[in-house]
Amino acid sequence: MRAASAPYRHSRSSVCIVHTPSLETIATADEEDEETTFCESSDSPRTSPSPSHRHESSGSSVDDTVPPYKVASAPLTDGLGLFATRAISKGCIVLSESPIFTQPPPPSRTNSTVMSALSQCTRDEQRQYFNLANTYKVPRLGKRALLPALGIFETNALPCGKTKGGGSGGTRRAGIFLLAARLNHSCQPNLARWWDDGAQRMTFRALRDIVEGDELCMNYVDVLGTKAQRMEELRTAFGFECVCEACALVGEELGESDRRRAAIRRLFEEVGVCGNEPTLGLRKVKLALRLLKDEGLVHYEASFCFDAFQFCILVSDYVNAKAWVRKAWEASCSTSGPDSPASRAFKMYWANPRAHELAGVLPKATLHGPD
Repeated sequence: MRAASAPYRHSRSSVCIVHTPSLETIATADEEDEETTFCESSDSPRTSPSPSHRHESSGSSVDDTVPPYKVASAPLTDGLGLFATRAISKGCIVLSESPIFTQPPPPSRTNSTVMSALSQCTRDEQRQYFNLANTYKVPRLGKRALLPALGIFETNALPCGKTKGGGSGGTRRAGIFLLAARLNHSCQPNLARWWDDGAQRMTFRALRDIVEGDELCMNYVDVLGTKAQRMEELRTAFGFECVCEACALVGEELGESDRRRAAIRRLFEEVGVCGNEPTLGLRKVKLALRLLKDEGLVHYEASFCFDAFQFCILVSDYVNAKAWVRKAWEASCSTSGPDSPASRAFKMYWANPRAHELAGVLPKATLHGPD
């Protein structure tokens, strides 16, 4: 899930092939993310905390007023988690929640500012807040211990856009979402999150079909690292080791998974510098998409498909360009919804691929559409 005025990033070649954003990771306590985002948050420190949910299944008799999840014990983590109470289709909204309060980045964020924000919350919200996990109770791996209110915030806060104004694009903020804070990490997540600036809510959509009883998980860190890399990042940032399905692999299965994920990460970088070689770039895109499918990940699918679209329009292959950008639109709808800036941009290029600034930059050629 970047600013509406500059929705794409990572220009890496003389002909600019720019990746769309993939699924965001969670910023750690002392990070000030310098990347632009699609959505900016308001400067209000407090918004309505009520969650909502929509099943969005056509022809379904499911009661939309009943949440498709419940909070229950998560045996693998010795804590709580969210679990599906019914089947959920890919792309459906599982949870949409407003933060009970938001905070600016350090050094403006302190235990005192968190306590001040909590004083505006209800007693029930305060009780739920202090029941959340705190990985900053004691010093660990170069991180100092924090006072309880701040430690809980740093453990559970999610990035939620920027304040409006404030010079160069506003200040990045983070917020507390009491239900979303119960979502555990997985290196094969089944939920994607997206900050809806208009509604001032964090929306979570199903990345794939989910069956009743499945635990609902998002990713806290980049899932394209090897198991060892992911474990190190999780230990450093959050103080735990992952026990998800991907991390439970051993032997040759683990080796194959690590090689696939490392290859996808490498291809993500390589595609960005193939602007002058669209045929080579498209081959790399197709390989990356096959590896993503083999690994059971939706991550980066929309980005790679948009890259393929750009390779096609560079050589005026508008038929295949439309096929690729339609695939990017479909993937984006599943992760951030049809009304997100990325999805709207993809739909616009689907209708008129010649509107893109790279159209016809290189000599005409015919490439290939999606498999």
